[in-house]
Amino acid sequence: MRQVNSYLIRSVNDILRWNVLRFALLIGLPLMGIWVWISMGVWDYAITFASIIIGWIPFSIVKANGALFIIFFLWFVAVLVSFAAMTALIGPPILRKFRERTQYIYTFTVLLVLSALWAVVIMAKWEYIFSEIQRLLTELPFQTVTDAYAWLLAFYFFYNAYILTLFLVVSFFRKPFLENIRLSDYPHIRIEEGGISRKHHGRVLVDTILFVIFSIIAFPVLFIPIANVFMQLFLWSWLYRESYFLSTCNLYCTEEDYQHLRHHRYMIWSIAILTSLFNFLPVINLFAPFFAQIMFFHWIMAHKARNGAIHHGMQDNTSKEETTHG
Repeated sequence: MRQVNSYLIRSVNDILRWNVLRFALLIGLPLMGIWVWISMGVWDYAITFASIIIGWIPFSIVKANGALFIIFFLWFVAVLVSFAAMTALIGPPILRKFRERTQYIYTFTVLLVLSALWAVVIMAKWEYIFSEIQRLLTELPFQTVTDAYAWLLAFYFFYNAYILTLFLVVSFFRKPFLENIRLSDYPHIRIEEGGISRKHHGRVLVDTILFVIFSIIAFPVLFIPIANVFMQLFLWSWLYRESYFLSTCNLYCTEEDYQHLRHHRYMIWSIAILTSLFNFLPVINLFAPFFAQIMFFHWIMAHKARNGAIHHGMQDNTSKEETTHG
């Protein structure tokens, strides 16, 4: 677990580099804009489709799951509003004194702290909040509750579509930002030509198709409170774990590296689960797939450093690398 935390810290540091952050924003923001535009065009159809599905579900389940969705939505809004308020009220005088890189660190840190803080507040008052929202849903007309839940369900559809599209784009265009990190952090690591025999493009496409199929099969679980959160986390983690490991290894591993690392299932799943959790965090979810690729990258580079894949005359750097990643 200490190694995973080390790779995470290094990944956060890498994301905050402008040449990597710019790449992430140039991919993530346009994709988000495209899906917002698509959702606006077909929103009424999505609401109708979601309403039909909800019509098959007993109202007691709709009420319980609707309360969970609303709590999550309230948490999401609370984090964003708190961040906006802090930035507007105390941000300008403080941020003026910071360098550009420090401003990015401020943004990430404040978002993570606020996300954790509001989660603790909600968990501390969970029974009261949950019961009050359920009571409100009971008192409201059935059609009103159905319409509100349909809106949340439609949002879930489009959000998952955005995450899946971002996963695909990052997996196919990962080399530019990974190379920037490699040249900066690992110039002493020798990358051999030829790579591995197993290519990642087919794996990514297969995993994408299977993700959609599994999401459809597991769709009923979406209406079971708490279980739906773990189901979604598992699906995102499953999506990241093999494809992103393979796509990174395809660039920097030898066949021997790949055969050795692929058996470290605990590390692969740990990275996938940790980075999938970022999909639940507002704003930071934009960078979740980048975190996954970069964490796998640092793990692979640490393995190569430990196994002596260095340029001649740079043993001192390698020794330092091994000490860092122990």
